[in-house]
Amino acid sequence: APIHAAPATSGEDVEHAEKPTPKKRRRQFEPLQPPQGWRETYDLITELRADRTAVVDSMGTEAAAAWAGDQEAREYHCLVSLMLSSQTKDTINAEVMRGLRAHGLTVSNVLATSDDDLRELIRKVGFFNNKVKYIKEATRIIADQHGGRVPSNMEDVLKLPGVGPKMAIILLNVAFGKCEGISVDTHVHRICNQLGWTGLEPTANPEKTRQAIESWMPREVWADVNLLLVGLGQEVQTQRGKLLGKALACSDVPRALSLLATLGMDVSKELVKAGREDEPAAVHFIEQGFESANRNAKRVGQQDDGDLAAEARA
Repeated sequence: APIHAAPATSGEDVEHAEKPTPKKRRRQFEPLQPPQGWRETYDLITELRADRTAVVDSMGTEAAAAWAGDQEAREYHCLVSLMLSSQTKDTINAEVMRGLRAHGLTVSNVLATSDDDLRELIRKVGFFNNKVKYIKEATRIIADQHGGRVPSNMEDVLKLPGVGPKMAIILLNVAFGKCEGISVDTHVHRICNQLGWTGLEPTANPEKTRQAIESWMPREVWADVNLLLVGLGQEVQTQRGKLLGKALACSDVPRALSLLATLGMDVSKELVKAGREDEPAAVHFIEQGFESANRNAKRVGQQDDGDLAAEARA
């Protein structure tokens, strides 16, 4: 927008002479109504994820926290795991966390560890140079300002370098049992758009998705949404055969197969690969053309996670 300069009457008035045009007011987010049938779909997803066998279940932040010996360690391990997780697969994150625990993953020991040594310990994660800096800075703040304990409120957690809202929500939920919101990563963002849970139009980014689903989802499910959908997204991408088997054994097979098609899975192809295309539910699915549910899968494409610094700015 052009800058309109008002005439200056003296030298001391010059710095106040230029006045930018007012910025447009950001349109306020309008809460959504709960999508029709969402609860049945959510309950079905819960059933499909009941076995907790996705990669995130054994190698994600919740699993990393479970290895900690006491509450103080649980809080710090959870924080470090989250800081390492950006642009890093859960398998790599879990491997690096094992190395850190063997080295001594405590506030005092991390501060005593040189940057070069810490860099070698976490070299396999994405953006490891940035993460060395953020982990050391955050750990120093924890030691100097919080008595060596990870802060337990959103305001102070967000002041830690390299920690954005997505990480903070998971940290408070896993380490302290506080539900402050729904943490939305690319899996949650993609699936919520595919299911039509974000409104008539797809949302542009995970933060917009968070606003959309928090506006109508009952608060009692917020704490479970991230782990539930991240695991489902992982299985859709890398464990299709296993997920198909669970769908064929669940309480509502036709709905489950349609769900998988909506999430972008080529169900007919997977049925043939598994040698189960002749089963009654499979035949019905194929004959009824439920594969057309794939149309919703095109609402939103894959979106890469930003680096840790971008997460901190979100």
